[in-house]
Amino acid sequence: MRRIEEALAAWRDAQRRLDVSTDGELDALKAEVEEHRQRFQHLSAEYMMERIDALKETEARRKSATPSTPPYHEAARQEMEIASEIWGMARVSDEDVPGARTDEPDKGERGSV
Repeated sequence: MRRIEEALAAWRDAQRRLDVSTDGELDALKAEVEEHRQRFQHLSAEYMMERIDALKETEARRKSATPSTPPYHEAARQEMEIASEIWGMARVSDEDVPGARTDEPDKGERGSV
């Protein structure tokens, strides 16, 4: 998760510098913004796939456990934790990426391709 936060911070920093840049720096900064955006998206996608796989595994453990037993409740608790992590990352991807303004339609500026 730390790598994702660092990638997002680097993307934000590059975007801020692009927003105040002069014409002589635009091409290099646009390339840097794109590099950081791609890194963030790649790391985010990897993390989400890993968390979804973990959620599926935990759900299978819960379903195979006898209801109201410690293994059942432990798996249910873990399911909730993992789901919360997934929603947290989805929120970051929706709200915290450069250019994201949730009160306006997405014009492809939130990192979506």
